[in-house]
Order: sequence, then C-alpha cells, then structure tokens
Amino acid sequence: METNSVSIWPRMEPFLLGALQVAPTTKLSLHYLRKMAVYVQTREGCFPVLGWSMWRHIACGKLQLPEDLAWLYFQTFDLLLGHTPEERLGRAECLSQCSSKSELDQERNKLSVDTLQFLLFLYIQQLNRVSLRTSLIGEEWPSHRTRSPSPSERETKANSQNKNWDDQAHLSFVQSHLTDILELLVEPGQLSQSGQVQRGCQVSLCYLTKPV
Repeated sequence: METNSVSIWPRMEPFLLGALQVAPTTKLSLHYLRKMAVYVQTREGCFPVLGWSMWRHIACGKLQLPEDLAWLYFQTFDLLLGHTPEERLGRAECLSQCSSKSELDQERNKLSVDTLQFLLFLYIQQLNRVSLRTSLIGEEWPSHRTRSPSPSERETKANSQNKNWDDQAHLSFVQSHLTDILELLVEPGQLSQSGQVQRGCQVSLCYLTKPV
C-alpha cells in the first residue's frame, strides 16, 4: 500500500542572504510568531499578502520592535523576491528621493509581501540564535597555557561558524525545526483557545506548495 509523502526543498537564498548574522530578538521566537500567525490570518488586510503599514503595526505595536529593525526585516525579505533590476533601481530611487517621513512611509506602503513566506522568513532568523550552553562549554577558558590561534586558524574557524554559508547547517535547521515551521502554517481554526496546535491537525496543501 502506497503512503502519501511530501518533499520539502528549501531555497538557499533565504538562509544565505536573508538570515541576519546577529542573534535574533526574542520577539521572533516561536511563541510570538505563532501568535502573529493567528493574528495575520484573522485580520483583514494581513492575509494572503502583508503590506508595510500592517507589518509595522504588528512589529512595533505587538512585538515591540524598533521601526528601523522592522523595516530591515521587511526590506531584506523583499530583496529575495524576483524583482527585475529595473524595478529594484526604480524603487531605490523613489525611496532615496523622499524628503520627509510621510513621503517615505507613502513609498514604503506600496510594498507588500506574501504573508506566510514572510512569517517563515522571520522564523529562520533563529538560524543564528546563540546557544547559551554552547557558549559556555564550546570553548575552553583562556589560560596562560592556551596558545593563541594564528590568523589563518581564526579565519577558518570563523568560516566554519558562519551558518549562512553552510548548507549542512541549513539542512540541520530545517530537520530540527520542521514541526515548528509547519505549526506556523496551521490554520487558526485548528488551534486551541490558548493558541496551541491540536493533535491531528493538518496543513493545507496550498501552503505546502508555496516556494518558500
């Protein structure tokens, strides 16, 4: 008897170029992103596309993120989309010519992104989350007997720790967090009153076929 199966092929670009190489704010943890997932799917004007004005409302009003950081996430994700060079140049010129915040907001409000893809983009910021346990036991405490690494050794170590360039780190991240990722795609009707995913819930096929 054949069993149904789903193959997942994550794109490299979101990890390579989209994951900021800094420890993510705790406001992008699964707890808060699950709340955001429910919010955007039950509020008018947030789903299936999310505009800058609504994202700013969520990021600054709900997640308490600085507006500059909210825009950085939004703009970084937009850069991963398939815009032509001409479109990118035209948009950059329009933004650079804004002489006031109101004009800047007016231009930014013209942008919108796929809601679920953006939600997953925010989640993969956890790629560079700093593990307290690793930071405590991963390095030997320096002592007078510890040899200082050479410049080449430091460069090799830095490259090996750069998860953005490590496709094995991408694979490990997806495998380790696949349950959490799928939870973010669950429709609100399948969640409990506390926002927890109920047993036996299913993800819509249209969500799984999105090119995330």
